[in-house]
Amino acid sequence: MGRLPGGRAVLSGHWADAYFGDLYYESVADLLTARLSSFEAALIRRLMGLGPGDRVLDLACGHGRHARALSPEVALLVGVDRNPDYLARAQGSGALRVRGDLRTLPLRDRAFDAAFSWYSSLFMYGDEENERVLAGVVRTLRRGGRLLVHHDNPLRLAREPGAHAEWDLAGGGRVEEDSRFDPAAGVDVCARRVIRPDGTVLAGTARLRYYTPKEWEALARRVGLRMTSITSSWQAGGTPDSLDDAPDLIALAEKVE
Repeated sequence: MGRLPGGRAVLSGHWADAYFGDLYYESVADLLTARLSSFEAALIRRLMGLGPGDRVLDLACGHGRHARALSPEVALLVGVDRNPDYLARAQGSGALRVRGDLRTLPLRDRAFDAAFSWYSSLFMYGDEENERVLAGVVRTLRRGGRLLVHHDNPLRLAREPGAHAEWDLAGGGRVEEDSRFDPAAGVDVCARRVIRPDGTVLAGTARLRYYTPKEWEALARRVGLRMTSITSSWQAGGTPDSLDDAPDLIALAEKVE
């Protein structure tokens, strides 16, 4: 399928333009295997109760790795991303691809039964703008529509705020990453470099906001959502005693009106 016509302009001048491009794709392509993508897509489908009649919105869909697994299971899957190269890679995923900015979603009100965002790709701004982004997503959901948002776990990061990682790429080259989490602001600043085999370097810094379960409850109420569950990929399906050590958080909610 092609892209939806009439999309709004993509806002420019944001750090995501440098980070979520070749830098991110080249650094994680080896890690985001078909097996992992299928596992995550199955988890998304189960947690959201997706079925063959559902119209689903994939927020920051990237190169369509979840769409490939989910699109045969639902009535319609629309993937939105600001990066045209990512959307080109998503061709053949079964998703209707839309180039758009999450801050100005070019989609109709109440057009979807469900929407999801996976891998910390929704909250890339200050708190006020993040709330507007979430409200814009809620606008596209019908009454009772379901939302899933996945991001890193600030409860765990607060105890381990600094991290350094390096890894070699299968095709040659190396990735270096340093991150520092600010518990007071709930913001993780991650500087990543890819050193290609020819010696050229890609570099960028991400600033991602992670919300605690308590913050999620308040945020959801303000945008017209009712929280149904907060879990993690390790504990999904049960009611965990504590999320403090979970590697990630998955927030599940429904639109109230």
